[in-house]
Amino acid sequence: VGSVFEFQARLLGIGGLLPDELSRTQKNSDGYLRRAWDLWWRDRDQFSDCLLPRAAWRFHGLRPANHPQRRLALAAPWLAGGDLVQRLERWCAADVPTKQFPALLRKLLEVESDEFWSWHWTFKSLRMPKPQPLLGDARVTDLAVNVILPWLGARAMAGGNEMLCRRIEQVYFAWPAAEDNSVLKLARLRLLGAGKGRALRTAATQQGLLQIVRDFCEHSNALCEQCQFPELVRGWNTAGSSPT
Repeated sequence: VGSVFEFQARLLGIGGLLPDELSRTQKNSDGYLRRAWDLWWRDRDQFSDCLLPRAAWRFHGLRPANHPQRRLALAAPWLAGGDLVQRLERWCAADVPTKQFPALLRKLLEVESDEFWSWHWTFKSLRMPKPQPLLGDARVTDLAVNVILPWLGARAMAGGNEMLCRRIEQVYFAWPAAEDNSVLKLARLRLLGAGKGRALRTAATQQGLLQIVRDFCEHSNALCEQCQFPELVRGWNTAGSSPT
């Protein structure tokens, strides 16, 4: 239980993402950090068994908008509300057309403007001229296909709710594609060729291609030597069936 700011301080503290020193040049950042440390000093011993070392994070090549500090700040209002799980359950069971689920999830996850994080990417970044939303459509899609729908599907499966499982599958496979990235572009070039119209239309298709990259491309060299994926595809064609 606590305010949004208290949850922000706890999440950033547990994540090892509270800077140890003030910037001495940015009054807004230093004021927020002082307040966060005042709370975190009080709570740190309580969470000593789940602290993450700062070395666990990888920041190389990370866009400022995707920095973990800002992402944890976004999660704080969800925790402070205390009913996120119940709201996700109601969203999942909504009797609406499948295509409406992304917009409904965006509305469910939207948070109010934050006095600090709506204006800063990180603790070290300068204050932005205009406030930026903490959550965009791309992040909603990432959360849906990587976390929320798989989690809800696993719960439905564990509870033996076949109807709900089918509903979640329908929503998952109909979800619009997420943002394109360099990994997807390279995989499409290697596997599908460079022709027009090769962009993937659903998030599920993107996830499938990324899984191929992880299972095969990351274990081969740039020339695809000794890659087992072509042989696997030939096996499907020989058997006259598609992969499950």
